Amino acid sequence: MKKEEAEEKSPLEEAEGFFDILTIRDESQIEREIGRGLLFLRFSPIMERAFLDYYYHKFIWQIRIAILIGILLYALFGVLDAVIFPEEKDVMWFIRYGVVCPAGLVVLFLTFRVRRENLIQVAHALLVILAGAGIVLMIYVAPAGQASIYYAGLMLVVFYAYTFSAMRFYYATLSAIGVTFIYVIVHGFLLNGWGDQMLANLFFLGSSNLIGLPVSYLLERHSRKDFLLTMLIALEKRKADQLNLRLKDISFVDGLTGTANRHRFEEFLTKEWERARRNRKPISILLIDIDFFKEYNDLLGHLEGDECLRKVAQTITRHVRRGVDLVARYGGEEFVVVLPETNLDQAKGVAERIRRDVKNLRIPHPASRVSEFVTVSVGVATLIPTDNLSKEVIVNMADKALYRAKRSGRNRVKVFTPYEEWS
Repeated sequence: MKKEEAEEKSPLEEAEGFFDILTIRDESQIEREIGRGLLFLRFSPIMERAFLDYYYHKFIWQIRIAILIGILLYALFGVLDAVIFPEEKDVMWFIRYGVVCPAGLVVLFLTFRVRRENLIQVAHALLVILAGAGIVLMIYVAPAGQASIYYAGLMLVVFYAYTFSAMRFYYATLSAIGVTFIYVIVHGFLLNGWGDQMLANLFFLGSSNLIGLPVSYLLERHSRKDFLLTMLIALEKRKADQLNLRLKDISFVDGLTGTANRHRFEEFLTKEWERARRNRKPISILLIDIDFFKEYNDLLGHLEGDECLRKVAQTITRHVRRGVDLVARYGGEEFVVVLPETNLDQAKGVAERIRRDVKNLRIPHPASRVSEFVTVSVGVATLIPTDNLSKEVIVNMADKALYRAKRSGRNRVKVFTPYEEWS
């Protein structure tokens, strides 16, 4: 048995997997299936396919156990053959052990090799018909006057088909009626058994079908209703999960610039710091400060200041690897960039391109003392994390490098060098 087949999933997990096939968006798509689908035991084609997968996963082991027990009981009645019909035993045993039981084992093996629910249902129904036909043949070969002794076995087969077998309604009905029809043909035409005994047997066999039919119908109807309810629960769970993800995303985004916020930066840096420590890879940090931004705000107003922040954030974002690096708003006019698996030279190159392109935005800055346009200062730090270093170390290094860039005249990139004088 394959590993994935051995791992059992809950009905809810199975239902969640069906959404990729069904592309269900709201409850109305499921509710539309309730009327006709439950009455006629048939959903729309794509929903029916999902239901068959659901039915397979829910009942496949019941089907296997039912077949196994059916084989064992069918074989066990061979003892009765030897006691009641010793002279006809060989023929009856051939029917039991040479035909029906081996066929049952083949169908049982098929349930482990085939994952198509319809094919398994067909094979199971044919097995039931074969088992019933076997009993009818044993009735036929039994001595005159004793032919009806095994008649009760047909009723067992009918009840098996409608209840214990886990066959769906239409397959159970066809197999049970098929067994009944075979009995009528053999007993009525081959044995010339038209008479009171035949009439009584047909009444009992017909009653067994009449009792079994509604039971089988209600069992499948309940399974289909359970499937729809499970789908509704899975849909609500998926909606809740999507909402939670969206709320989480919103809580991690800076509302003004669209970049990550400080909380997201802390979480991302912690994860990437641990990854770099395990893999012995470098990680780099850029701290970016807009030069003389307070003066820009005071002179031009907060609306212009907000627009400036957005443009700078967009420029920074263009220089990072999507899905790998992170840009976050660190403070009022400060941004931080996390560059996993990036060495110092590479980080410095990114910083220089950001500094150049921000200036090339040519955003007028009348209050700047270094340029007529908005500029940024950048501090760069790189480390290969070790067990005795915390992530705060690299942030402090980048902060010191930024401080040095600002003291050196702004509009420049400085790299943390611990051996330089920082006074």
